[in-house]
Amino acid sequence: MVSPKIVSLKTSSLRGSWDLVFSADHLVCSGWVGKDPKALQAHIDELAHLGVPGPNRVPIYMNFSNYLLTTDDEVTVISDKSSGEVEYVLLRQGEEIWVTVGSDQTDREVETKSIPASKQMYAKCFAPECWPYPEVRDHWDRLILRCRVNKGDEKRLYQQDSLSSILGPQELLENMPQEGLTKNGGLVLFSGTIATKGGLVYGDSYDLELEDPVLKRSIKYSYKVKILPQYI
Repeated sequence: MVSPKIVSLKTSSLRGSWDLVFSADHLVCSGWVGKDPKALQAHIDELAHLGVPGPNRVPIYMNFSNYLLTTDDEVTVISDKSSGEVEYVLLRQGEEIWVTVGSDQTDREVETKSIPASKQMYAKCFAPECWPYPEVRDHWDRLILRCRVNKGDEKRLYQQDSLSSILGPQELLENMPQEGLTKNGGLVLFSGTIATKGGLVYGDSYDLELEDPVLKRSIKYSYKVKILPQYI
């Protein structure tokens, strides 16, 4: 039996802040979650041009090992062809749900052969801070995801969009198949990403942000990507 991954976070609430020790039994990553059918198809076509196979349904849900979860500020990879992408992240335990920001680090060369294999290779990073979902539910579509990528001396805005552009928590959770999931097990669900500003970038580090312009607050999280030397 696989043991839960225990993750320590800080809950930032309108009522104050407190520690949250979350027991993650399951890690699920969503994909192809755009609401605009034309933009979604354009993204599918763009990736197909890079050799990435298209989905057989949308959205898709992929089960991964819970040990991939991390709140560290550095991840290790074995190729210079890996990249991150900003997503919102849901943590669900029973009836309680929290939300934060994260990145699904993926090997883009392996992705042309197997999407699940490319994602299983690397860590699923997320911020060690979260909000109670009920505090943002009524203005969810106004929240903003943002990612800046650092490559050498260059730093640029890589992704930015409101959450109105992708499926929300209720849609993702209601449509998620339950096969293999324990009824009351802790679930970490990565939402799938938003469009990039100019195509894929292999970054040295990523600065992620989930902004709440209504309640005037943000969750920010950064991590570096270290390429391990091979055949030492």
